[in-house]
Amino acid sequence: MKASDVIPAFLAACPNIGSTWQEHLEFWDGEIERGDYNDASVVAHYLVDSFERGELVEFPAAFAVLERCLIEGDQNAQELAVVGIIEDIQNIALHRPFGPLVFYEWLGPSSRVAWDELCAFWQQVAAAKPAGLLEPRATQPAPAIDPSQIEDSTLRRIAESLDRHTGPEGGHRPSSGP
Repeated sequence: MKASDVIPAFLAACPNIGSTWQEHLEFWDGEIERGDYNDASVVAHYLVDSFERGELVEFPAAFAVLERCLIEGDQNAQELAVVGIIEDIQNIALHRPFGPLVFYEWLGPSSRVAWDELCAFWQQVAAAKPAGLLEPRATQPAPAIDPSQIEDSTLRRIAESLDRHTGPEGGHRPSSGP
């Protein structure tokens, strides 16, 4: 499996994504090179939004695709699955009342490893930042942005995908989990 196969596999596994996907295509005004990670963000948002609505019928197929990407995918497909789907699910769900841990039960073995590795990475970043171990990129700190305060739904969705809010769960593996 190649990176170019990842999004079509999710679209096949999630037939109800149709209107959401169509809005995404219209936003890009027919541009073919939207970017794999932009497309992956639509899938991640769709899955988080589906959970929020209680629409879980596509979850077994969607998370089976995620697992397949990690097992059968080349390096680019695996990276797209981890950074584009798993990390976006974590980031987006951190801004929702239910948090990211609700998705853990749907993950297969390889997906759980990737999920846990992402959580460990972000825990290291969170520990390094106040210790002054990260080099500043700018002379002034970036302003704190709360995605829930953004009125434009397109911009809010982008902000949710990019912001690694460190709430009480932080996207980590459940302590009583498998």
